[in-house]
Amino acid sequence: MRRPSVDPAFTFALSLVLSLLLCAPTFMNMMHGTVDVTTGGIRYLVALAISWCGVHGVATLVAGYASDARRPVPPRPPVAALPSRRREDGDDATSSQADAA
Repeated sequence: MRRPSVDPAFTFALSLVLSLLLCAPTFMNMMHGTVDVTTGGIRYLVALAISWCGVHGVATLVAGYASDARRPVPPRPPVAALPSRRREDGDDATSSQADAA
């Protein structure tokens, strides 16, 4: 069974950017010395793991829906021609239009 695939480089790059955005305040606090470097690194690795799982899950879901092609609808059978009007129906229609006017 062929499963839909996602570009792993794209998912990792997107999760990398997302994890950097999430850990920007931690990095700023590491520069000022309020957060230890080891604690900041562990926080970043956890953020990277969580963001990769989220991005991979969403990308797999989108790829699954994108690969699910709809089957083409078969054309409908030709419609049978409507029966022609009878000669009597035509006379009634013209006489009823004349009465209405």
